Order: sequence, then C-alpha cells, then structure tokens
Amino acid sequence: MRKVYGVINALRGALIVAVLGFIIIIGSVQIVLRYVPGLKPLSWVDEIMRYLNIWVVFLAASIGVRESTHLSMDYFLQKLFSPAAIRIVKKTSEIVIILSLLLLIYHGTLRVVANTNAVIQSLPISISFFYLAIPVGCALILLDYVIILIHGSHPYSRKGG
Repeated sequence: MRKVYGVINALRGALIVAVLGFIIIIGSVQIVLRYVPGLKPLSWVDEIMRYLNIWVVFLAASIGVRESTHLSMDYFLQKLFSPAAIRIVKKTSEIVIILSLLLLIYHGTLRVVANTNAVIQSLPISISFFYLAIPVGCALILLDYVIILIHGSHPYSRKGG
C-alpha cells in the first residue's frame, strides 16, 4: 500500500507543480502583453487560469488532509470531552466527511458527464475537464480520510502519523 500511495502522492505533487507553473507562466506572459505597447493580451488566459486554480485547490486540499493542516476544533474537544469521547467524535466526523465526499464524487461525476459537449468561452476545450477536478480531488481526499479512519492518523504524512 505504501508504494501505491507513494505513486499517487508523487503524481499529485507533480500535477500541482505543473499546473501552478503553467498558471505563473501564462499569467506573467499576460502581464507583459497587457502593459507593453503594441502587444495584445491573449483572450483565453484569464479564463484558463481561473479554471486551473480549481484543480490546484482540490489537489492541494488532499495534501492538507494528509498533513492535518486543515482547521479543526481540537481545543474545544479537549476542554469539553474525555479522550475516549474525543476518539468517538473524531471517528464520527471522519465517517460524515467520507459520506459527504462520496456524494461529491457522485454528483461531480454526473456534472462531468452532463457537460462533456460544452466548451469554455475562449477555447475549444470541454468544460467537463475542469469539472473533473471535483471528483478527482474528492477521490484523493477520500483516500486520505479512509487511511486516517483505518490508522487513526495518516501514516504517510511528514509527521509520521
């Protein structure tokens, strides 16, 4: 399992770097084209940058789950509940999150399929490619939450679980 997760994690990291790098490059080119006299900006850059940011957010959110960097209410749990009750509350919240992610994956996939023939305004690229960020990102988040649910903490995080 560690090797499979390592490959998934490496692909996720490489994709984030590639997409962010592309956003930075086309954004920089767009700035130069806007402010240098005689050059015309590209009409598609702003729209593509907005849509690619969706991919970055969903991919990076799964890393946040793995590293336990998302906002949590641990202070209140520790003040209000015993350690045994805290474990129950955390397991229950993880199950609710997993069920919510399954719903997002299902409805996100329906949205991808429904918009296969729709294209974005500035380029002949299907909008479903950008909607695909929702089920793919949620599947990665789901994977990390299932691992956390099984192990109690993420064994593949930089903290070491």
